[in-house]
Amino acid sequence: MQQVYQSIEPYGELSISNCRKVVFAIVTLAIIIFSIYGNSFDCSWHFDDEHTIQDNHNIHLKDLSWDNIKRAFYSDQNNPNAIYRPVACLSFALNYYFGELNVFGYHLVNIFIHFLASIFLFLFIYQTLNLPSLKTKYASHSYSIALLATILWAINPIHTQAITYIVQRMASMAGMFYIMSMYSYLKARKAEVRHDKILFFIFCGLSFVLALGSKENAAMLPLSIFLFEILILQEKSTPFIKNNLRIFFIVIVAILALGLTYLYFKSGNIFSFLEGYKNRPFSLGQRLLTEPHVIIFYISLLFYPVSNRLSIAHAIETSNSLFDPVSTIISILLILGIIIVTFYIARKQPLISLCISFFFLNHIIESTIFPLELIFEHRNYIPSMLSFVPVAIGFCKLLELYSIKKSMRHIISVFIVLLLIGFGHSTFMRNFTWKNEKSLWIDAVEKAPDQFRPHHNLGRYYQDHGYKEEAISEYKKALESSVIHRKNEALVTFYNLGKIYSGLKDFEKAKSYYQKVIQINPYFFPAFSNLASIYDKEGMPNLAHKYLTEAMMLNPDGPYANFNMGLYYLRNKEPEKAISHLNKSKREEGLTKDSLLLFGIAYKQKGQFGRAVTYFRKAAKESSKKIEAHLHLAEIFLKISNQKMAQQEVNLAINLMMKNKDLFYQIIDRLLERGGLINLQPSADLILPLISEACGDKLKSLTEWKDYVEKRLEKHED
Repeated sequence: MQQVYQSIEPYGELSISNCRKVVFAIVTLAIIIFSIYGNSFDCSWHFDDEHTIQDNHNIHLKDLSWDNIKRAFYSDQNNPNAIYRPVACLSFALNYYFGELNVFGYHLVNIFIHFLASIFLFLFIYQTLNLPSLKTKYASHSYSIALLATILWAINPIHTQAITYIVQRMASMAGMFYIMSMYSYLKARKAEVRHDKILFFIFCGLSFVLALGSKENAAMLPLSIFLFEILILQEKSTPFIKNNLRIFFIVIVAILALGLTYLYFKSGNIFSFLEGYKNRPFSLGQRLLTEPHVIIFYISLLFYPVSNRLSIAHAIETSNSLFDPVSTIISILLILGIIIVTFYIARKQPLISLCISFFFLNHIIESTIFPLELIFEHRNYIPSMLSFVPVAIGFCKLLELYSIKKSMRHIISVFIVLLLIGFGHSTFMRNFTWKNEKSLWIDAVEKAPDQFRPHHNLGRYYQDHGYKEEAISEYKKALESSVIHRKNEALVTFYNLGKIYSGLKDFEKAKSYYQKVIQINPYFFPAFSNLASIYDKEGMPNLAHKYLTEAMMLNPDGPYANFNMGLYYLRNKEPEKAISHLNKSKREEGLTKDSLLLFGIAYKQKGQFGRAVTYFRKAAKESSKKIEAHLHLAEIFLKISNQKMAQQEVNLAINLMMKNKDLFYQIIDRLLERGGLINLQPSADLILPLISEACGDKLKSLTEWKDYVEKRLEKHED
């Protein structure tokens, strides 16, 4: 045991001293990380969070039964039959189980994952620097290098996207298990006791599986370990490569086989990923030409991560050829030059060579053939893990070089401190951008004004919060944008504009936008359903039924189409058909309460007053249609000659209306409508006299209401 401690401790100090240093590093990392991310606990949901977590019922774990846990493994709504990042999705499901959709718990877990990743990164770097092949060069500064490199990585502002953006836990969790696996491999290779060696190799393999279960880009881990083996662990790498060339090819073949198997089971076709290019504004060739520029941009962001360069949407020009734009060939040559230098210095500077190779190696999956979007900052989480080791080595060498000149040492030390403060402050401030959808997309609009997505998502925020004019403005800017991410991206924008104009009762514009949706995708059933609603409001029941029927054909089990069809049949006094459709719509959580009133109306139309009363009672307690429910109940009680109960229900309705005079007038007018709502409303002839009588019995302030009802009744009788 003493030999092990001596092998990792440069000065041969007692193990307790080494433990104190490690504990100090862990405490330091905890203080720094939780301090700079402490303002992110209330950051809202964003972008992909919605369909991955918020609206994903597979993630909404209500109990810890195996069936519900297993359901979380199939959380890809685009491919519900395939397992999708099960480790990360299970973590989201457990978050939901303990706190539902309270963002605090999700952020706490994200930050803790980053903290654990930082600890294992520090341990990996620290013990690597004290390996026999590197000890003479770096042992005297191993602790300082490891801690500084880890802190620079841990507080880098580029990682806010992997940590503060909740759904990108997939990237940070994969990174945590990735570095845990590499650390376990290092411990296994150093272990002198067979039992320890086997145990650490098991941990290594298990961590690899968990990393893959978090995100697929962890598939490069075996190659990273092989690279670590030949560059660092082997004193003579060339003989090792020759002797283990077979193992190298086995590793390559295993990774390829794993990837192909994944693609096959996911879609039944190993080349299915190429289908993704059909909906991208770029081809496979364009992506391969553009990514070198993206990689160079990533490098610049890592080392110069000022706030105005960070964004969820970056303006990257797509490359059409080697010289269009000219930055394409420059980026390719620059990367080739870096790779050549990396190979050249491998013997003399194996650690530097490893750090550079590690970065490029771990960008291969997300920066080559797959039809992913061109750029996202979170993709740097794993590749950048060793990027600051050369920087930390450089600072330590400078301090050693100027050991005699105290003024220079002070200048360098102050620069390091300012660099750490700058990184930390930038990360802290960047978290404010992630506070809510408005702050995030305003920031993105400012930095990428010609891109479709920032304008669309900002418009979506305004629409959700009732700022209709602002939403229309942003949606129109989105439609005018020159840079898109998907070919049919405008579909949702047209659809949302249709919803806004429908709400503004500008039905002609609403219909024109819904028609544009159908032109893009003739199978988009919500557009048909909404068109049916508009034609119904315009008093065109035949057209309404036509579009509703088309919506039902496209999505026979769709809750909203069934809800609208149920409404249609109630208006036509066909309660049996209405109930059949309403039973399908009530499965949707958002429609359950709204369905209560309609069920009551259906059973009232059938003459089953007992069941109708049950549903109206529930509606009066749970739905937003409480007033209507009480009035329907009053009508039923009148029909069964229970005047007292009828008057009681009317009084309850009036009590609810007393807070809003305009609402009272609207409901009275609605009761007297002769159009499509006539079969959905209580009988005006029965209810209005009761309301008039109730208003007369109330305070004098309701005299005006009583007069209004009586005037309307006179006109109604005429």
